[in-house]
Amino acid sequence: MSGHDSARERVAVVTGGARGIGLEIARRLLDDGHRVAVLDVLDDVEAVAARLDAERCRGIVADVSDPAAVARAFDDVDSLWGRVDILVNNAALTAVHRPWRAVEPADWDRVMAVNLRSAFLCSRAAVASMEARAWGRIVNISSVTFHSGQRHLVDYVASKGGLVGFTRALAREVGASFVTVNALAPGSIRTEADVVNFPDQDAIDAQQAAVQAIPRRGVPADVAAAASFLCGDDASFITGQLLTVDGGWFMR
Repeated sequence: MSGHDSARERVAVVTGGARGIGLEIARRLLDDGHRVAVLDVLDDVEAVAARLDAERCRGIVADVSDPAAVARAFDDVDSLWGRVDILVNNAALTAVHRPWRAVEPADWDRVMAVNLRSAFLCSRAAVASMEARAWGRIVNISSVTFHSGQRHLVDYVASKGGLVGFTRALAREVGASFVTVNALAPGSIRTEADVVNFPDQDAIDAQQAAVQAIPRRGVPADVAAAASFLCGDDASFITGQLLTVDGGWFMR
């Protein structure tokens, strides 16, 4: 590794970490030995973090699409632990299915702010600490819809595609400091939000089994395992890449 610190001393920030995939990534990074700050707009994020690990995990209420809120949140992390080594940009608005002509400019702007601008803001806040130690990991959570160009999700797909472009461009910018930037594209993952939005989970299970090489639905732990790898020392020579975690639904 090019950094000078052991994994047991590293500090991770996970955005959108109070539920679903983000929560599971936070849990996995704690299991990996890191200290973890969980950022989320949900008011119960502090309680969620305390349940994960009262000593090594902190919840911070923050709208990561807002520059001032991001600055305050990263100041809080700096006050707690004095550094950021790992950033997982997971915060996102749940995809809303609607024809593209039904997407209003305000809808578009909000999706871009939460799904894409937040990654830029948080990366900007975190990178200096990584560069100072010549070690850093940024993982952006995109979506398999970037591959499919799924209809009725034009704003969501555009934001997730933009996140892939941001990943590649930022990787070029910060690689000289041994900071890697990669993205994950989860496929059909059964989360709490998915169950609420699509009550007929049996139908989705059958649908996905028919199109995937691995005939089961994904779970948040599948994505967390991939994030854990990209955040570790063994991924030091991987940057600017998009890793698809979808059971072989789309193969590129």
